[in-house]
Amino acid sequence: MLIAQLADIHLGHRQYGLDERLEDYNRAFLSAVNEVLRLREKGGLDTVIISGGDFFDTQRPPPSIYVTAIRGLTRLREAGIRVVVIRGNHDASIINPVENPLTVLHQMGLIDYLDGNYIDLGGVRVIGAGTVYTDIQNRLINELSTLRGQWSEYCVIHQYIEGAPYIYPMPNVDVFMVNEKPPLAQLGLDYIAVGHIHEHGLKHPRINAVYPGSLEVWDAREFEIYEYTDDRLRKIKDIDPKGFLLLDVGNNGVRVSSVKIGPSRRLVRVRIKYDDAKPSTVKRDVSYIASNMDQRGGSLVILEIEGRVAGGYSTRDFNTTELRRLFSKAWVDVRLVLERQSAERSPRVFGGIGEIIRQALRSRLGDEEVGVVMDVIERVKADDEDGALKTLERFIGVPLSGSKSIKDWLGASE
Repeated sequence: MLIAQLADIHLGHRQYGLDERLEDYNRAFLSAVNEVLRLREKGGLDTVIISGGDFFDTQRPPPSIYVTAIRGLTRLREAGIRVVVIRGNHDASIINPVENPLTVLHQMGLIDYLDGNYIDLGGVRVIGAGTVYTDIQNRLINELSTLRGQWSEYCVIHQYIEGAPYIYPMPNVDVFMVNEKPPLAQLGLDYIAVGHIHEHGLKHPRINAVYPGSLEVWDAREFEIYEYTDDRLRKIKDIDPKGFLLLDVGNNGVRVSSVKIGPSRRLVRVRIKYDDAKPSTVKRDVSYIASNMDQRGGSLVILEIEGRVAGGYSTRDFNTTELRRLFSKAWVDVRLVLERQSAERSPRVFGGIGEIIRQALRSRLGDEEVGVVMDVIERVKADDEDGALKTLERFIGVPLSGSKSIKDWLGASE
C-alpha cells in the first residue's frame, strides 16, 4: 500500500504581505496534487494523509482559497484517491475547534476529517487527533489509546514530539509539544505521521515518526544564502528541500521516501559586511548583486548589510529606498544594520526607526514573526486598521473582527 504524507500546506499564507507569495503557496499545493496523481498512475497510490494539519493558514479562509482547496481535492477524489486530514493549530481555535473549514470539506465529501476517530485501510488503522496544548497532552494520549485496534496502527497528529532534532526553532514549539516517553512511546504505534515542524524529512531519532515539512519555504533561514566578499558572491547554502513523503506500507512495516517539490520562485538572502561602509561603495556592491539576482519571474531577495560606517558618514547617508530601486524585477527587503565609527564605545546605530524596531524584535522572534509585526505597524501608521487586523488573523488563526472573538482570544491566552 502506498500513502502520500503531506503536511503544513498553509493555503492562504501571504508571506511578507505579498500576493505573489500567497500564489506560491497555492501553486505548491497544486504541484503536490499533480505529483500524487503521477504516483497514482505509476504505482497505485490510493491514499493521502495530511498529517501536518494546517491545511489552511487561517480558520476563516477567503473564498479564493476555498476554490484552490476544492480544485485540488476534487482532482484527487476523481482519481479515486482518499484524503485524510487532521486539524492543526492554524485550522481552528484550540479552545473551540468544532467550527473550522475542514468540516466544510468533509461535508462536501472531499476529505475524511479525523479528530478523535479513525479509519481502516486494509490491514492498517489510521487514527487521528487535532492539535492540543502541551499541558493537556495526556488527553491526546488517552484519546489515541482508546482508538487502537488489533492490527498495524498509524497515528496522525500535529505536534512537536520532544527530542526531534529540528534546525530552525519555531516560536510555539513548546506550546504544542508531546513528551517522547512517557507517554507517547508507550503506545507502541507502528508509525506516527506528524506535522507542525516545517523541515522536510525530519526524523525522530528514537520513535518511528517523520515530518514531511511544509510544501513551500516558510522561514528566511531556509532561503538560498550568499555572502558578498572581495567583490564576489559566494554561496553558503542551497535553498532547503521541500515536498512530501511516500509511505510504502507492507508486512515488514513502512518504508519512507522523499518526494521533492521545487520552489515557486528564487528565494535568496545576501549578507554583506563592511569595516568602513561608504554610501557609494554600498550602492556599487548592491548594484552588482542586483545584476546577478534581479531575475525574471519575481525573485525574492533579502539584503543584510552589516558592519561599521566609514568616518565622516552617518547611517542617514544610506538610502535603503534607493538601494531597493536597483532591482526592477525582484521584491527586495534591505536590512541595514550599521555601527557608527567612534573613538569611544558607542551604541549601535540603525538605519531608521524601522530598523531599530526590526532588530529589537529579531532578538526575540523569528523572521516570519518580525515580518508580521512590521506589516501590522505599517498598516496602523497608514490608518489601515482592517488590514492590520487581517494580518493578525492570518498569523494567529483567530478572528479579531468582532468583540466576542477578541474576548475569547484574550481569555484563551491568559
